[in-house]
Amino acid sequence: MISHHTSYKGERLSYHGIYFAVEKIGELAAIVDLHPHQFRHTYATELLLLGVDPSHARKLTGHQSEKAFRRYTLRSEQEAAIAAYYRAIGEEESE
Repeated sequence: MISHHTSYKGERLSYHGIYFAVEKIGELAAIVDLHPHQFRHTYATELLLLGVDPSHARKLTGHQSEKAFRRYTLRSEQEAAIAAYYRAIGEEESE
């Protein structure tokens, strides 16, 4: 995202600039409490659900700590367990 502010035109948006832009988009779209961190959470979860190695996903999302990133792996592990169950009983998973 690039700034259009006269003082910073053409520069990358700062954290606060992105936060403000996402909040404004949320207001315009009538989405209550939309925050930039929700995008990071969704991105991390989707990477894992697509089968990206957790260490690569952690690097892509900028998480320093494995412990902090662990919350994102829980959903993909749950989805993998469900898929394994259906394979074990010889059925297709219903959506």
